[in-house]
Amino acid sequence: MDAGLAGVIGAAVGVLGGASTGLIALLGQNSQQRRQRAADRETRLEHTRREAYLACIETSKHVTADWWKLVNCLLKDGSSPQQHEQYATEAQHGWVTFTKTADAVSMAGPNEMAEVVQSLREAIWRMDRAGTAWYECVRSADTANSAACEREFRVAEATRTQQGFLFLAAARRALMTEH
Repeated sequence: MDAGLAGVIGAAVGVLGGASTGLIALLGQNSQQRRQRAADRETRLEHTRREAYLACIETSKHVTADWWKLVNCLLKDGSSPQQHEQYATEAQHGWVTFTKTADAVSMAGPNEMAEVVQSLREAIWRMDRAGTAWYECVRSADTANSAACEREFRVAEATRTQQGFLFLAAARRALMTEH
């Protein structure tokens, strides 16, 4: 073999070796980028879920607190119809805010959280309806039904409390924070 042919063959081998090394490096880099994008997506999803769950917890607590303000006002001697109306309005507005955060939880997922937040939504809705019925009894001076309305509210609120605990447990599982 003459030196010219050997040089050409050597150059060809070098080019093929360099190209294959570059191709392998490129494939490795693409794989690493895919893994990084997946890790970033998981981090964003966890953050989104955590924020949605916390907002839902906060708004459900506000709805409950607003209803208890009304309950305390209804039970207080000397409270005025204007105070009753003010607290009733606040309690009913809290429902709207809560439903928005419950929708965010449903969208953030996972499916178990969508189911649990729906149960919490139904419990708060029942508490809201029972509280509204009680408020209407007091407002219309329907003393015959007022005690029954109060009992219904208290049962609905106890159910809401239980659903709140189930929501918290499901959120811990979804965020993998169980200890």
